[in-house]
Amino acid sequence: MAYVDWVSQQTEQGTILCPHPSIAQTLRAVSEGQADLAVVPVENSIEGSVAITLDMLWQLDTLQIQLALVLPISNALLSCAQTKEHIQTVYSHPQPLAQCQGWLEQFLPNVQLIPTDSTTEVLQQLKHDWTTGAIASIQVLPDSIICPY
Repeated sequence: MAYVDWVSQQTEQGTILCPHPSIAQTLRAVSEGQADLAVVPVENSIEGSVAITLDMLWQLDTLQIQLALVLPISNALLSCAQTKEHIQTVYSHPQPLAQCQGWLEQFLPNVQLIPTDSTTEVLQQLKHDWTTGAIASIQVLPDSIICPY
């Protein structure tokens, strides 16, 4: 969203977002001409390089990095559970699970942690299973409101 805002300000052109279920599929879409560009994570300050991104850039050698965005990212635990004590399982991409390891050990020490390729796909399950949670990375914009759990 930060990049879309920046492009809009710089070019005064509209942008259509086309989400894909994984980093690999996102980069393949660009490589195959189904999208003009992709915004994907390359590294983060806690867990380091995002291996799948680097692997795909190596495999899809027609792709070129055009711009580096340095963005503050926060992680949020999302769930329809009444309280965090009702959560039994937490899904997320391995990066946010690792980034939140200390918090999870402190506040949800008994939950089952399940790595997944796409946190976005897991979000659909939350409304059907109130014992699950998902950790999603969010960008906090100046006008955003973050509601406490």
